[in-house]
Amino acid sequence: MTHEPLHEERLKFQLDRIALFSDAVFAIAITLLVIEIKVPALPHDKEGFTMGFGHAMSEMIPEFIGFFISFIVVGNYWRVHHTMFGFVTDYNRKLLSINGWFLFTIVCMPFTTAFMSRYIYFQPYLIYCINVMATGLIQVWLWTYIANKKNKVSSEIPRPLYRYKIVSSLVVVGCFFVSFIVHRLLGSFAARIFLLSIFIIETFVTRHYRKKYQLSKKY
Repeated sequence: MTHEPLHEERLKFQLDRIALFSDAVFAIAITLLVIEIKVPALPHDKEGFTMGFGHAMSEMIPEFIGFFISFIVVGNYWRVHHTMFGFVTDYNRKLLSINGWFLFTIVCMPFTTAFMSRYIYFQPYLIYCINVMATGLIQVWLWTYIANKKNKVSSEIPRPLYRYKIVSSLVVVGCFFVSFIVHRLLGSFAARIFLLSIFIIETFVTRHYRKKYQLSKKY
């Protein structure tokens, strides 16, 4: 019995390490998103005024759009990750492995975002969409594993909350899947505009679950 408090303290320390490491990966990925946006080199006239500022900024619009979309997506994935690990009470090798693959897709996001933003062609956009969809699907896998009582890694997770987070993740996956089809048919601009539907659908999904199941706003 004297060893039980020590075991609990050590377990909490290990779980904190997992959560803090995951948070650090998210923080670095979000920081790298903006670092990938390079400041343009602008010529100066004799009086020191910059020339071609408007043109340079207009050429960077795709990069700003890519940054904005990815920032929101990564931020949403972090929020869901934060929620699910709030229920984690133990860990095992499988949990660490799934979480590792999830974080792998997160650290790929700055590169695929920059690639997609600088080249409007279909292939870079397809790679970006695959990255985002893989992140969403692995997050569903992680949620399912944590929520499964047989795995004994979490406390009781309310079923409405579990379903809400699964649906929320699949909304992102579905919208990105449709968006690269739109890109193929209608072009880059239409595909990026279509991604705005994520925020509209997510708003309706959130309102539905909060109203029907009285979910807390912290989720």
